[in-house]
Amino acid sequence: MSVGTIAQKVVAAAAAYALAGWVSLQFAYLPDKSSLVWLPAGVALGLTYWWGYRVGLLGAGLGVASVVYAVWGKWDLALLSAIPVMLQAGAGVWLLREARIDPRLNHGRDVVKFLTICVVAAVISPVLNTLLRVEYGIIDPQNWQLSALHRWMGDTMGHLVAGGFLLVWWDNWRTRKRDYTALLGLALLCLVSVWFAFYLQQVAVLPAPAMAVLLPVFVIAAFAYQQRGVTLITFVAVIMLAIQVAHWKAEQPIELRDFVFGWMFIFLTFGTLMAISGPIIQQREYTRQMEQSRRELERALQQTRDILENAPTVAMQMYDERGRILFWNRTSEQFYGFTKEQAEGKTLDALIFTPKEQKEFLQKLREVVRTGKPAPLQEWRIRTAEGKECVILSSLFPIRYGDETRFICADIDITERKALEQRLAHAEKMESIGRLAGGVAHDFNNLLTAIMGFAELAQERLPEDHPAQGDLRRIVEASERAAKLVRQLLGFARKQLTQPQPTEVNQVIHDLLPLLERTLGEMIQIRLRLTNADTTVLIDPSQLEQIVMNLAINARDAMQGKGGGVLTLETQRRRYNAEELQTELETESLTPDEYVCLSVHDTGMGIPEEARLHLFEPFFSTKGLGNTGLGLATVYGIVRQNHGFITFESEVGVGTTFRVCLPVWQG
Repeated sequence: MSVGTIAQKVVAAAAAYALAGWVSLQFAYLPDKSSLVWLPAGVALGLTYWWGYRVGLLGAGLGVASVVYAVWGKWDLALLSAIPVMLQAGAGVWLLREARIDPRLNHGRDVVKFLTICVVAAVISPVLNTLLRVEYGIIDPQNWQLSALHRWMGDTMGHLVAGGFLLVWWDNWRTRKRDYTALLGLALLCLVSVWFAFYLQQVAVLPAPAMAVLLPVFVIAAFAYQQRGVTLITFVAVIMLAIQVAHWKAEQPIELRDFVFGWMFIFLTFGTLMAISGPIIQQREYTRQMEQSRRELERALQQTRDILENAPTVAMQMYDERGRILFWNRTSEQFYGFTKEQAEGKTLDALIFTPKEQKEFLQKLREVVRTGKPAPLQEWRIRTAEGKECVILSSLFPIRYGDETRFICADIDITERKALEQRLAHAEKMESIGRLAGGVAHDFNNLLTAIMGFAELAQERLPEDHPAQGDLRRIVEASERAAKLVRQLLGFARKQLTQPQPTEVNQVIHDLLPLLERTLGEMIQIRLRLTNADTTVLIDPSQLEQIVMNLAINARDAMQGKGGGVLTLETQRRRYNAEELQTELETESLTPDEYVCLSVHDTGMGIPEEARLHLFEPFFSTKGLGNTGLGLATVYGIVRQNHGFITFESEVGVGTTFRVCLPVWQG
């Protein structure tokens, strides 16, 4: 702080002290100018607390000297009178700091400490200055105790009124405009009340207790603005009283009892209302914190509810101990097809569970209550409102809701994952079967070679008319059929010898069309939907012919039960990305690329659900005895050998479509 700033503050403190002294002198009625309200004591205390000892004490000293000189005209008395005042202000501030009092006086303990310090510190200046005035002959030695008592009461009141006002308002003056308006209104009401009190006193309607008309103003200020309101209204009331006393003293003398009652009224009212203002603040702070906590809790609950409500892939529900639905989020609506209004308040057996599943679910709830731990993950196979069958993976955990238990259930749809797992397991099984079939076919082929070789040698060695020739011929024929079977097995196992070459799929279909018409018969109508785009793929032409013939014959057999039908052969070019290929049957990774797709669609009986997982397995057939079940298995092996894939779609009673996709030849 610069010297100029210090000087300015010292002058300001001295001026404030002198002004407060002039106001306080209006309450003086003893010959030595002793006053029951000495505001300068509080000014010195407050300014020393906020501006420091150097500024506050120097300002108080100058202020004392100016007031004393103005009243008595003695410089030596003025300078000596400043010393006790400076000692008192310094001691009071030191006690305030040592007691660690919050200057806002928001707590009851701080108010009690402040009142105590005001009373104790006010002893120093009255005693010393009274003795000083006895020496100067201003006070009768026989009456110095009365003068000291009045000065002590005046300094105490000054500490409370001016000191309390400066402490509370110094760093706490910022408030809302409407609060300033209300405080101004209270100040005006205080002015009116002071005037009315003096009026009652003057007309003798009431005796000294006429000051009690100020009490409602103090109470309103305390409850509305606590410490700030009490200190402000007390300060305003004292100023108004001083002005009114100055006016009244000019007309008639004021009795001592009126001054004493006014002092007691202000002291007791100030102390009481300041003491109860602390609990009011604490109660309001507690209420504010409770309201803030309530809002934060509501916000947290709303955020949690929003998270649960808008979880994009997790169906969230809440259940009570009887299994009734209390919460049903949007994803649950999408998963199960029931709206929130349809679901809440009901149990799952009214929506997606069978009675047996509902019983199992309730047993799981009871087990969770007993253990207090989340339930193990469980898969449920359910049927949605639209009749679609889904597989969900469900987790269940408890939460406490007062004295009751609530259950949060989180479900994810794993239908696609389960289907993918089944396809992967099926592909692995087909791969294993293929390796087994390939090994068996090789060994069996070696045996057939020996059988056929020895049978043919025997035929050559025996005469044509030998009776064994017929048996040998049947052995050779059976061996040839077995060799054909072996070739099919090797085709499924992708181990037959081939000669891949660029082959135009549309051309192969056109070349096979006459054979297909003779093979399928008149009851089957053949339709072609061949693309105009290039359909060249890299494959052995005989293998492609085998694919078309096997699928066509299968379609014919499926349509015979309906007395005929339509076989549609369709070709197209289509580009598959990695994500689309992940859903296809595969034993090795397929390359995202453009494929030529051959679709063979029939209007037959369709494939039963229980047969679809085994469709490409060797020796599996739905056509009864006499069928090897190698037709589709051979097609599957040929397609996979040529880095393609095969899929099918079927609806019982409507028909089946097989789609063979082979990579476009990049020649």
